[in-house]
Amino acid sequence: MTWLGPIPASVVAMAAAAAAVLLVVAYIIKMRRRRFEVPFSSLWKRVLEQKDANALWRQLKRWLSLAFLLAIVGLVLVAALGPTRGARDPDARSVVVLIDASASMKAQDGDPERKGLTRMERAKERAKELVDSMGGGDLAMIVRVDGQATPMSRFDGDKAMLKKIIHELQPADTPADLPRALSAAADALRGRQKPLVVLISDGAYSEQQLRQAAWGSGGAEKTGEGERTGTGTGTGTGTGERDEGFGGKELAAVDLSGIDVRYIGVGSRSENVGIVAFNVRRYIDNKAAYEVFIEVQNFGSEPAKRQLALYNGESAIEVKSLDLAPGQRIREIYRELPGGESTLRASLRPGDGDGPGNSDPFPLDDQAWALMPAQKTQSVLVVTRGNHYLTAAMRVHDNVFWEHTTPEAYDAAPAEMLQNQQTGRVYDAVIFDDHTPAVMPPPPVNVLYFHPTGEHSPFATRGTVATPRVTEVEESHPVMRWVEMADVNFIESLVFAVDKTKGDHALAYFVRDPIIVARRENARKIVGAGFSLGATDLTLRVAFPLLLVNSFDWFAGDDADLVTTYTTGKRFRIPLDGLVKVNEVTIIDPAGKKTKAPVVGGMATFYGTRTGIHQILAFDPEDPPPPPDGPDPRVPLATFELAANLGSTTESKIAPAADLVLGGKQLEPPAAFAVSARRDLWTYIVLFVVLLLVVEWVTYHRRITV
Repeated sequence: MTWLGPIPASVVAMAAAAAAVLLVVAYIIKMRRRRFEVPFSSLWKRVLEQKDANALWRQLKRWLSLAFLLAIVGLVLVAALGPTRGARDPDARSVVVLIDASASMKAQDGDPERKGLTRMERAKERAKELVDSMGGGDLAMIVRVDGQATPMSRFDGDKAMLKKIIHELQPADTPADLPRALSAAADALRGRQKPLVVLISDGAYSEQQLRQAAWGSGGAEKTGEGERTGTGTGTGTGTGERDEGFGGKELAAVDLSGIDVRYIGVGSRSENVGIVAFNVRRYIDNKAAYEVFIEVQNFGSEPAKRQLALYNGESAIEVKSLDLAPGQRIREIYRELPGGESTLRASLRPGDGDGPGNSDPFPLDDQAWALMPAQKTQSVLVVTRGNHYLTAAMRVHDNVFWEHTTPEAYDAAPAEMLQNQQTGRVYDAVIFDDHTPAVMPPPPVNVLYFHPTGEHSPFATRGTVATPRVTEVEESHPVMRWVEMADVNFIESLVFAVDKTKGDHALAYFVRDPIIVARRENARKIVGAGFSLGATDLTLRVAFPLLLVNSFDWFAGDDADLVTTYTTGKRFRIPLDGLVKVNEVTIIDPAGKKTKAPVVGGMATFYGTRTGIHQILAFDPEDPPPPPDGPDPRVPLATFELAANLGSTTESKIAPAADLVLGGKQLEPPAAFAVSARRDLWTYIVLFVVLLLVVEWVTYHRRITV
């Protein structure tokens, strides 16, 4: 007898033991008749005299009922394993069907006779034909191949179920990881009868991926560049040639020895022009303007004409005609563009003419996105006793409108002083110069302190250090970007006690003593400098106005001059900037699908599978969970966005491979399956279970097993 598996015997035994224990416990504690003594017991004298004679039979009847239950549950578990009678048919095969679901499978050239049919749709048709041609004893596993290898079924011979799984497959916006898929298939087939891998794909893989396969030692392997013997003992030349000491094989190659690998190709066209790079940055000296970098490449064998359009929001700001020779890559830089919406989009349109190079069957790489934080105008209140260096530095930032007041005036009426007299709105930020008020501005007002002292300081301190020098700066933090403080002199400075549970982050150190810190609370940001502006020559350095500009940019969320775009098929790591209480975030992808992502070390991490704009919502973990249906009533603590693009020349090079060479071996189409039979026993077991249920029902109601 053989078993379908692939559940290990130990797991099956544990499940059977657990089910038996539960049944026995339930049988023991089941409700029994209540004993009730009545007078006139002499009427029952004859019954009582027969008690000893039938006690054993009554106990036996109870055990018989329990045996029925255990037998029924045990047989159901055995039937679930799909046993077959006798050994498997020697002609039966174990097949892993690798279906390519990468981005290039969205190309609309699956069949020249059917316009608009994608490669993925054609691949699913070929996969269903393959399943239909299987013999009765053949078992198949379906594996989805994109940036990950995902088994969609176990080994099974149920053709209807396998075809249903194939029908539901959809391509992702990621490159394919062929070595990972082959490794998963090889692991699944180890020890199985007549292992076979069938790869259904367009063959759009890099040479490096195709080399990562090994077919076992011994004998030469033919390649497109000659032969490799695999018997060398050299140590390498350092000139780019392979080290013969490793047999000319790729390190970490997938071992496919003993496994038959076949290939079914789909796709018919190679013409494609795509956007391979897209990014945007603001100018350092003029944040109201920005520049855009775009790269476009012709992957076809014919000249191509395209129109490249650049959109800011929904408005087209630049449209340019491109003429590209076969294989040509063009770089376009748009300079001094005025500010606008935060979302930028680059789009390729077909050019004029009816040539083969002017039509594009692969629209995925014709769109690309980039995000630019909207330039915000801030109003700032400066609380100072008349520091001219501070007020002069405030004039550097073009997008900051500021007013000043004295500490005494602020303390007398803090609520009124926080109201901007010109706009009637609360100030976006407040600077306290050598003053720590008893009443701190409430969120969402951001605050910058110079020398915060006393019990009302938002930052705990652990003393004062005399004549410190800045020995280390946290350059990765937006506040300290390009700020050089190594030669700045101080008379003295407070030393802060950094509390990471409150979101504190040290920005500048004197040896190990933090003297500048930052904190992001859930609704605002705070920066604290431990020194007084009157006790340092920082105000005479270029670093001082730059420190203010960086702080205001960080307050406004406009702290990224080069906003990088993410590439699909990789793990996205998103900094959450001090949201210390958040342990997971909600991701809304471009299609509107919501998923959860964990937060570890202040970074949200998730695998990107779709191009477009993603939203990341961070909620307070103490909020009640949202209802399963309907809108989410919670208000997020913070909202982030990221732009993801394909950015893969391998996927944009959509020329299909009619013949695929894997590890130096050319893959052939799959041969016809041999006629094989499979003798299932589970149907007989189920019928026997039904028979046991009938017997148990009859014996129970006839008071035999009660």
